Amino acid sequence: MSILAATGHLNLDTFSAEFIKAFWAPTAVTVAWLIQYGMIDFICIGASRTYFKWGFPKGAEGAPEPLCRAMRVHMNQLENSNHMLFTMWLCALCGLPRFAGAFGALWVAVRCMYGFKYRMTKGNLKGILQFTVPSYVIVQTFYF
Repeated sequence: MSILAATGHLNLDTFSAEFIKAFWAPTAVTVAWLIQYGMIDFICIGASRTYFKWGFPKGAEGAPEPLCRAMRVHMNQLENSNHMLFTMWLCALCGLPRFAGAFGALWVAVRCMYGFKYRMTKGNLKGILQFTVPSYVIVQTFYF
């Protein structure tokens, strides 16, 4: 199965029903992550900006602390998602799609709790680490 046809154009048969059937778990995790990131993290930034009257394109400098935390969560989630999605799909394509989907779903849940804890906690590193370390361990399991 090749994404690009011999002509260099996107082959529409790539994401056929067979592909989705074989890789339903990592596909569902990818969609769940995009919904979680787009709906929860992104909306939290917008709601915080509106609440604190901190219009766009102002950055985090000088922003109220809760808004700064929401912005940090947003960027941390984005930074971590690239590595996780790559390794999850690599694991799935190497023959373990259900394993990759299960641990990917666990990662999404842990990162969702991390974001909630980070936004609601003021300077409590211990509280944040209880979700950060497991998320890194989950990503490392994809390599085995």
